[in-house]
Formats: sequence, C-alpha cells, structure tokens
Amino acid sequence: MLLLLLAALGLWLWPAPALPPRIPGAIVFVSDRDGTPALYWRRLPRDRDRRLTFGSEPASEPRVSPDGTRVAFAMDGRIAVVAVASGEVTLLTLGVDWKDAQPAWLPDGRRLVVSARRRVGEPASLHLLEPSAEGMAVRHPLTQARAGDDTSPSPSPDGESVVFVREDRLMRVGLGDGRVTRLSGGFKRERSPRFLADGRLVCAWSEGKLHGIDTIDLATKTRTTLTQGGVFYRTLAPSPDGRFLAVTRSWDMGLHPLAALLGQMEEVHLLDASGRERSGLEVSRRHANHSPDWGG
Repeated sequence: MLLLLLAALGLWLWPAPALPPRIPGAIVFVSDRDGTPALYWRRLPRDRDRRLTFGSEPASEPRVSPDGTRVAFAMDGRIAVVAVASGEVTLLTLGVDWKDAQPAWLPDGRRLVVSARRRVGEPASLHLLEPSAEGMAVRHPLTQARAGDDTSPSPSPDGESVVFVREDRLMRVGLGDGRVTRLSGGFKRERSPRFLADGRLVCAWSEGKLHGIDTIDLATKTRTTLTQGGVFYRTLAPSPDGRFLAVTRSWDMGLHPLAALLGQMEEVHLLDASGRERSGLEVSRRHANHSPDWGG
C-alpha cells in the first residue's frame, strides 16, 4: 500500500514538460495564490507572473483587448478594465441595475458583450456595452433569455455576430438584425466557444462521462474532434496565431485514485492545435489557476 501511495505521489509531483519554443504573446489568468482571486499576467515562454489586480473582491473571467493593452474582467456583478502597463482599473458597469459577467471584446476594441441578469435567479441575456463620454457604458440588449442563461459570448472576427451558449447548445446572434440561430444539436453539452484565427469555432464539450474539444467550420457544418476522454477542460482560449490553446484543466478522471485523494486543483495547461497536451502553464498543488486568455 505504501509503495502504491509513493508511486501515485511521484506521478502527481512529476514536473511538467518544457514549453515549446516560440510561443506567441502572453497570457492572463486567475489565481488565488495570494488569497483573493486576482488577475496575473505572464509573457511567454519564460517571464515571471505579474499581478494585475489588487482589490479585496475576487476578479474573474479576464479577456484581453484586441490590441493587447487592456484586460476586461468581472468583479461581483460589475465589469472593469485594467491597463496591462499601469495596472489602472476603470469601472464600466456598477452592478446595480444589472449583474454582469463574462465580458468579451468586439474586434473594434471599444465595445464589449456581456452576460447580464437583473438579479440572482433570473435568466441571463447578452448585452452590448458601448463606452460613453460620461465613463459608464451604454447598454444595448442583444438577446432575451426566457429559460436558462445566455453565456460565454464570443464575437466573430468580422464583428457581425456573437456566438454563445444557451442550454448547453451553441447559438449565434447577428449584431445587425438581432436574429438568433441555433448552431449545434445532439447529445454533447457545449461550453466555452471561441473563434480560431482561421474563422472556425473551437469549443469544449461533455457527453456523460466523456469530455473533449471540437472544432466547427460554420460554413460547411464540418465538426472535427481534437480530443476526447476523461479530462475535463472548463475553459479554453486560442493563441492569436491559432497554433495553441490555453485551457483550464479542472480534473482528470484517469488520475490514479491515490493521487486523486491528494486533491486536484484547477490548472492552466497548453495544448497544441491538434488537441495534444504540451505542458502546464500555471500549475500548483496548493492554489487554483484558471480562466486563461491570450494577449499580444
């Protein structure tokens, strides 16, 4: 029994493979290493992490602006933006009339799409936030959820539509006409859709005890499975050049049972474009690291 425990512990503590060379840009992610969940910035491949937010309230769901200079994030029903260079934080919404979450930048680098609800327990819909001269953002409803939530907005590269998740299915809303269409069906429960550099979608999914990542060509409806198995990826974010995915690895059902007893913290991992795991980006046995996004 002791030998089995030591073997499991050895696998649990085994160092991650080295990062591949020429990884583009930087990542922002959430970590609770200093107590309150905060945003951290790390230029790849070897720079040290730098903390971006220092408030007493948890920061979550970061998204990097198209020019790589700002990070939008959620904070107790509010949306804020932090400047990467200076750390200056600007509030866009106050969380009073609406509770906002999951900000996503449009390609113009000005407007944001968020998942918003009036109060806890009510369905969340998508809203477009547009900066105003007064400082607070002007709000334009995009969808009207009647049951369940509209979540995980991902604007298209041309800025003409937003893909999102409704009741575990991929949906799309046109920004010009407001038309909502369904993009997926079947038994897979989908999450975290994001656009790749070539215009395809990539999303994580679950079906029973099976979990994976697919790419979807919206023009031809072709769906390709990159990976499937017992590893649950909660979020994913493609690199600007489409060569890699930064993912939140929540758990691995294939982990040795004795190692699993020691605990599984959320980790930020690096996958290549084929879905193969390359290395851990932010891994800790004591603190959770999650929700990565790529910057320039």
